[in-house]
Amino acid sequence: MKHLKMATFAAVATVALTVFMGAGVASATELYSGATTLKSGTKADFSAVGSIVLEDTSTNRLQTCTGGTYLISFENTGSAGVAVKGSVSKEGLTWTGCSVPTSTTEGGQIEISWTSGTNGTVTAKGFKISVNTILFGNCVFTAGTGTDMGTLAGSTTGTATLAINAVLTKVSGICGATIIYSGTFVATSPDPLHVTNS
Repeated sequence: MKHLKMATFAAVATVALTVFMGAGVASATELYSGATTLKSGTKADFSAVGSIVLEDTSTNRLQTCTGGTYLISFENTGSAGVAVKGSVSKEGLTWTGCSVPTSTTEGGQIEISWTSGTNGTVTAKGFKISVNTILFGNCVFTAGTGTDMGTLAGSTTGTATLAINAVLTKVSGICGATIIYSGTFVATSPDPLHVTNS
């Protein structure tokens, strides 16, 4: 009986410690510009540097663009266990200097979750991107119900970088079932910008 009581006490203590430690390490994502928290309604503007590339899984390029933008309108501040969420209209995701006609036909949602330091992971939902390829005609791709887009590398004093490396799924057309979307964007406003676990 004594051993049963000790075992029960140990089990209860283990559960309590697990709950306590779990509550202590729950991540809370927020975005900051310097010492200022970015509130709901804040907009962030990212511009492409270098090439934006869409290619199939065999690295055959469907298109290359020399420029583009992301204009994100944030919809919340973020909190414990809650990602920072924002929306991007079809006019807010642009493509310029492309080797073939490329456009955003439907906007979508962006979520940013703190990972470490001043950085966060970026997830996208929705979005439809139309690419008028030379070989396959017009094809449309989407981020679907949730796609890992890449990493937001923030800085408390310098310019943040959004590095995209995502797999998008075909909606229509005779292209392959998926494409790889890659490119690097820098935050032009607000600047500086960083992710924090507050």
